[in-house]
Amino acid sequence: MGCFQPKRINKIIAMQTTNRDYIFTSTADIHKIFSFGKVLGIGAFGKVLTARRRNNNDKQFAIKMIEKKTVKGREAMLANEIYVLQRLDHPNIIKFHEVYQSELFFYICMDKCGGGELMESIPKNQKSYTECQVRDIMVKIISAIAYIHDQGIIHRDIKPENILFTDCDINSEPKLIDFGLSVKYDSFSYNKLKAGVGTPIYLAPEVIDGTYDEKCDVWSLGILLYNMLVGYPPFYGKNQQELYDNIRYSNLMFDKRHWRNISDEVKDLLKRMLNKNQLQRYSSKECLKHSWFQLPFNEGILRPSRRSTGFSNTASEDDQRTLYQMLKTYRLGAKFKREVMKVLVNQMNEKDLAKLQTIFKTIDVNNSGTITIQELHHALQQEGSQATLEEIEEIIQKIGYDIDELDDITFSIQNKFNTKPASIKYSDFLTACIDERRVFTKEKLWSIFKYFDTKNENYLSREAIRESFARHGRSVTNEIIDQMFIEIDPENENKIHFDAFCQMMGIAGVQETLEFKDESKDTQYIIPSIN
Repeated sequence: MGCFQPKRINKIIAMQTTNRDYIFTSTADIHKIFSFGKVLGIGAFGKVLTARRRNNNDKQFAIKMIEKKTVKGREAMLANEIYVLQRLDHPNIIKFHEVYQSELFFYICMDKCGGGELMESIPKNQKSYTECQVRDIMVKIISAIAYIHDQGIIHRDIKPENILFTDCDINSEPKLIDFGLSVKYDSFSYNKLKAGVGTPIYLAPEVIDGTYDEKCDVWSLGILLYNMLVGYPPFYGKNQQELYDNIRYSNLMFDKRHWRNISDEVKDLLKRMLNKNQLQRYSSKECLKHSWFQLPFNEGILRPSRRSTGFSNTASEDDQRTLYQMLKTYRLGAKFKREVMKVLVNQMNEKDLAKLQTIFKTIDVNNSGTITIQELHHALQQEGSQATLEEIEEIIQKIGYDIDELDDITFSIQNKFNTKPASIKYSDFLTACIDERRVFTKEKLWSIFKYFDTKNENYLSREAIRESFARHGRSVTNEIIDQMFIEIDPENENKIHFDAFCQMMGIAGVQETLEFKDESKDTQYIIPSIN
């Protein structure tokens, strides 16, 4: 008789940030979940590799693989990075997906950016970016910084290497990456921000001197903007001390030979961003309001222009719903369905989401990375909708409802909404606007079902769902998981099978069959499929 080998139980390990916030990691074997590809880059703490899910290879991810021995004693800094990434939701910030750890490594799974770094992505037929191109890129990057500042976060390492394009196309989205040096801040913690971290040439004077706030990011953005326009930084030196002295004391100069064809508006913005007095320096939000961002360009040539606010052409050929129809037909649904929809959006490619991303950016007039009541009201008016402000507020609050905020299930929906902020986050907007009729194929639903089936049992248990949340760095209370099961499994069998899962997603009728091969076990299942 052979010895019985108990099935390995994945632990959920808590980590603490420097501010004593908790993040959670899974100890599942990541190699059974992802197949790894080529190395994208190697750094001091590890490397970044491409990867695809074994049960769904539609999308490529980038997995940051960090050797534990290189961060020993500094685990809190790694926890800081994960904590920050979890909470950021903006079209121009890298998307965090999952986190794992083994005996030797930490693994952080994020979106893969197929384009190059900022200064490596200049079109091949050009020597440098045009002012128009710089403006279109910078408005997105500054929007991302304004967004993180609103979240109480300072990046502290803004430089070209930390901005990647999603595709090998200058018109693709630039993404802010690498939050390893980022830090939470508030009015009570300013006096703690004394560590002179960052890349020397992008450091603000006050960072060198040792006391600073979020405006140090604006300085770094100013250096970046200057460098993009003329190909060299405004301050430099033969050694670090000379560089620091020039950053502190040298005047900002615009050499006529390089700046004669560049607008006075951007020079004015640079003077405000690179003001050595941080109290007088523009904030990131003030930068976005500067007249340079309203300047009309066409491939570097001034021309009359106006921002399009119409939505008559936003629907694709196979989705003719208006913006109002997209948002109004969204249903709060079961708590677990909301999590499933988030996973669905995260597994979609940028190209699949491009139309909705365009709509979001068109509505987000102030480039805040969120949609306010006023912005949505204006957009709906533009497409001819008669929706009232009260109705719009209800739509926004319904879309923004978060299952992590446990409430009494006997509360009315209106009571739930009374405490919600009046804005829509980026991912919530995408989730609300997805056309479920077209994306809920039988293969897609099975793939997402198996995503939550972390124990590979062909049904979902409480433990499996808890593990799936841990992979996102989250810990969900027993009460919330119980509520999920009550909504889906009223007979209290403690198992959610695929047919119940489909019914929860609003898909009726499970009759046909679909063959599915489980690569991790090299076995084949016959599962129900959807009419």
